Amino acid sequence: MNNKRIYVVSASALVAVLGSVSAPALEFEVRDTSVDIYGYARLNMAYNFDGDAGSANEGYFAEAATTPDSPDGDFQISASQSRFGFATVTPTRAGDISTKFEGDFWSENDTNPRFRLRQAYGEWNGILGGQTWSNYNTFVGFTPTLDFYGTAASAGYGSRVPQLRYTTGHFSVALEKPLQNIVEGEEIPADVSAGDAVTSLPTLSVRYEESSGVFSYALAGVLRQLKYDTNSQDDTALGGAVLAAASYTQGPLTVRGIAHASEGGNYYLYWSGGYWNGADAFIDQGGSLNKLSGEGASIGFSYKLSPEYTLNTSYGYTRVASDGVQVAAAEAFESDFGRKNQNAFVNLMWTPHERLMYGLEFAYYKTQVQDQIDEDAKRLMLSAQYAF
Repeated sequence: MNNKRIYVVSASALVAVLGSVSAPALEFEVRDTSVDIYGYARLNMAYNFDGDAGSANEGYFAEAATTPDSPDGDFQISASQSRFGFATVTPTRAGDISTKFEGDFWSENDTNPRFRLRQAYGEWNGILGGQTWSNYNTFVGFTPTLDFYGTAASAGYGSRVPQLRYTTGHFSVALEKPLQNIVEGEEIPADVSAGDAVTSLPTLSVRYEESSGVFSYALAGVLRQLKYDTNSQDDTALGGAVLAAASYTQGPLTVRGIAHASEGGNYYLYWSGGYWNGADAFIDQGGSLNKLSGEGASIGFSYKLSPEYTLNTSYGYTRVASDGVQVAAAEAFESDFGRKNQNAFVNLMWTPHERLMYGLEFAYYKTQVQDQIDEDAKRLMLSAQYAF
């Protein structure tokens, strides 16, 4: 498989701490440039019972798939989610120039904590260049979770990519780094994991997002090229995906939801694979690319019990078709096609100050892969976060 494990961080962490990082603690000026420094220290503790659901920071569907072979009562602890960054604004006669640089110490499954670049971009008069959240993404439908990845299908691509973007009003269009996940059927000469999967065109993404009082919504689409070339055999196809998200607040209650459909665009279907997102296409024995369809949806509720306490609950699912392609039992646990993922979260967040957050969360994961696997896992998570 190609790009099976890409290093990403879901939007749930951002959503959970928006309030705490929105007001910079360190702000100063260098000549005519204002500089804001922000970040947080974070501790996550997780107790997996009824199987292993992943690391201290987040759960994985591929790990949940190995539940029968996993020990019960696994405790994990980590501070690698901690992050820092700075943003600048420089006024000019032609318009403000803004930049942002941000990093953290997260790693997949908490196996290799090290400094990692999250965002690095500049923006001037609506033109953005650099690495930031994909334009095919939205936080409108994202219910806060302590789990770093969060609810399946609750975002678009859900991570950051290098891109050139133009925004005017509520509409934005971008050319982004191309991403694809092509799998091979049996007896196929192509080896996409060894570099036979290639791209010749950037991904095109569009988004329209608006908020009016208590109601917010977002619409987005992505179009991308699928391609492989072994020198003796090649094929190409177009894939894409669309999403619609909305949120509504009435008093202390906020309701969020999102729906997806994709055809050859499952890499952009949030949390549809074993360790990240799903497969876009497979190569058949004739050497042709066959696109895989996908779908997903999530719903979530947030209720302000008081100014300091918020109760959040969410559920999401994704499905990527198999189209008759089978996987061996030994490979099914991490398969990115022929898979249906479901997860649900219930958490209580306590924010005694805008820069403090403590939380307790119960999470449930369930994954089904063709007729090979049908497993679930459960975990408890405790988090403490201190922002500056």
